Amino acid sequence: MKKKLLLFAIFALSVQIPAHCAISVDRTMSEEYLRNNGYSKQIYDTVNVGRARALGEEYYSSEEIKFKSSKAPVRWWKRFHAYLDPAKDDYSFYHHDTATEPSFSDL
Repeated sequence: MKKKLLLFAIFALSVQIPAHCAISVDRTMSEEYLRNNGYSKQIYDTVNVGRARALGEEYYSSEEIKFKSSKAPVRWWKRFHAYLDPAKDDYSFYHHDTATEPSFSDL
């Protein structure tokens, strides 16, 4: 009887261990979780853009909002600088329509 009770107790404890280790998908996509696991803010923005696209919503990062709220000469200068330097982000990567035919903006 003691062996059966001991085996039942071990089984009951081992069943509960995986339940406490489970992490929901929403939690793995949160900024706090990504930051604590060593990911950058850019990865957090990328995850949120992917989530927003899946839900059919628009998402703008804090840098994009700051860029859009800047004055026209500043925006023009930043776009011109992004045109000259291909490594500079011009905030058009996530917000474009996918076309099957090439255009001048693909260059």
